[in-house]
Amino acid sequence: MDPGRVAHDKKRPPHVRLMVAGGKPRTLRAALRTPPWRKALRAIHVITSVGLLGADAAALTLAIAGWWGAAPMTIYPAAHLIGSAVILPLALLSLVLGLALGLLTPWGVLRHWWVLGKLVLNTAGTVLAVFVLVPTLDAAAARALAGHAPADTFGLVENSGGATCVLVVITLLSVYKPFGRTPWSRPRPGR
Repeated sequence: MDPGRVAHDKKRPPHVRLMVAGGKPRTLRAALRTPPWRKALRAIHVITSVGLLGADAAALTLAIAGWWGAAPMTIYPAAHLIGSAVILPLALLSLVLGLALGLLTPWGVLRHWWVLGKLVLNTAGTVLAVFVLVPTLDAAAARALAGHAPADTFGLVENSGGATCVLVVITLLSVYKPFGRTPWSRPRPGR
């Protein structure tokens, strides 16, 4: 870009600079890449993910209490409620928001190992929540309400503990960003 063009662009008000880049109108995707949108999307993703970790920890706490013999008619319906009303929606929302962040920000989905690892772990965790954790909690709640002890109380601890461990690993990947770029990352033009 020539120096005269840069000086001209700096004179424009910020809202005009967002609407016109290089003389061409920006697309919706480009508008979403602006720092305020990125920050808002990232903040919502972090809030959702932290909520998911907290809900998983609460389900794990209830599963441990049930394994130790605490009131099954209270513990397992509460754990099922947390699983179906909190964990499941937050897992789906975290996955969708993480994918949106990968697609709409410079990090990309396939450019860095840590992003790809988070995507794989989050997808696997969401699938396991849908098909293993919530149905297992549902069965435990139904048995407890029928006056029977759940068949495998330690299995519930394992499921909830495994989910919590996966979420801790995802959090660590977000903080440390290890392993560098993937072989599929292309150098960006002009960098």
